Amino acid sequence: MSLVEVNYPGGSFGVQTIAAGASYHYRFHSLSTDTVSLSFTDTARQSHTVTGPELKQNQEGSLSIDIQAANQVRWTPALTDRR
Repeated sequence: MSLVEVNYPGGSFGVQTIAAGASYHYRFHSLSTDTVSLSFTDTARQSHTVTGPELKQNQEGSLSIDIQAANQVRWTPALTDRR
């Protein structure tokens, strides 16, 4: 995968490339309530944009994003509201 970008409420981050089977960790803070989106370019140089779950303002925890075969994306949130 190349040109990987994650947009979340209040910001975004990205990396130039991620090798197959590799992972990338990034700590973020949701500043508002909105959905997450993932944009990436696959090995055939096709661009993809996928909408993920809604994040609420002040949630914390982890959000795993797994790009699987055939460019299917699995979102695994483990989030709690920060008090």
